[in-house]
Amino acid sequence: MKKRLEKFKTKNAKGVLSLLAGNTVAQIIMILGGFVLGRWYGPEHNGTYNVFLSFVAILSILTTFRLENIFVISKSTKAIRNLFSTLLVITSLATLIFFIGYAIADEIFSLRTSLWVILLSSIAGLFTAWYNLQTSLFTKYQLFNIISKGFVLNALISVGFQFIFYFLGYKENGLIYGTIIGTIVSCIFFFSITKGRLKRPKFSLFKSTVAKNKEIVKYTLPSDSLNAIANNLMPILIVFYFTKIEVAFFAMSAKMLVTPLLILSNAMSKVFFQKSASMINHQPEKLYDLSLKVILYNVGAIAAFLLGMNVIGVYILEWVLGDEWQGLHIYVFILSFWIMCRSAMNPISQIVVVIRKNHYALYFNIYLVLITIFSVLIGGTRKDMMATLYIYSLFAGIGYLIQLYFVLRKLHQYKTNY
Repeated sequence: MKKRLEKFKTKNAKGVLSLLAGNTVAQIIMILGGFVLGRWYGPEHNGTYNVFLSFVAILSILTTFRLENIFVISKSTKAIRNLFSTLLVITSLATLIFFIGYAIADEIFSLRTSLWVILLSSIAGLFTAWYNLQTSLFTKYQLFNIISKGFVLNALISVGFQFIFYFLGYKENGLIYGTIIGTIVSCIFFFSITKGRLKRPKFSLFKSTVAKNKEIVKYTLPSDSLNAIANNLMPILIVFYFTKIEVAFFAMSAKMLVTPLLILSNAMSKVFFQKSASMINHQPEKLYDLSLKVILYNVGAIAAFLLGMNVIGVYILEWVLGDEWQGLHIYVFILSFWIMCRSAMNPISQIVVVIRKNHYALYFNIYLVLITIFSVLIGGTRKDMMATLYIYSLFAGIGYLIQLYFVLRKLHQYKTNY
């Protein structure tokens, strides 16, 4: 037992460090580039860009049906390869159906987001879905170094082309074009590694594989879909009640706060998910202590960041971005509570899949979607963006804490029962 823990501290720790390094470098590139690009492109074009990013994030989750989670918990190599190949086909069809559906709806209701932006979102969403499928496959086989390289490549290409498109005069959608190219190039890099695992899809095997993991279809799919919608719906809804400038301010402040959280959480969560899936069968009593250590580390790091950000960081950011971005510090201050609470749950969020309590996340994400809609409706009706932010930050933060309580309570039962 002790030897297994030591192995986790060495091999898996290297995986965390590799992902953390790649994620950190990628995010630094995106942040530094984002400062300059945010100033050059301005709030309005950044607003359009963030609506695009919201559609991409939602699409990349919905079109995979979150079945890539089966990669990590499945023991059959044949089933994994078939599932991977089949999902590539399914995501393509689902993306096409979404675009056709939006085009029809736009013709009837004249929606606020242009069809061209939706087409670009669909392209980016498809390649992002393929990118995510492959990172899940690499996680299964602990190829963390490859995932790390993909992060960096994506960031370098995206930011580089965003600069190029600005100088070429494509100011309206240059940010979008750069992101699409970066996603496609990094996805092709991953395909150069996974091409040997591509097989002709066998839908009978696909059906049996999914049937053996009904919990993912029953809980993880709707839960993660709702989570993606909740976390990315705000910019889309804000456009209906406010302007693209408010979208840009919200997105910029959220990005500055969420980025450090993702740098830490994403690196740890992938390794934690893989390790916890193994421990649940052999050392379930150790899960509580491991989870608590991960939570305390993440919360401590994010708390220090939030303090520095609110005291001085955001004011430096306003100075760097220019006069058009003055007032950003108010957004950052209000949203800090939400980030603080979220930092406790993020790194261990996939534990619900391991302990077969997917409904915890499902209930929480239903709540989060409702809170998002409610906060925008109240603020939008009053034409008060600050009201929207306060309501969302407070109630979303409380929701994360409640979900964390139920997860830790279940993990503590494993500890006391062994």
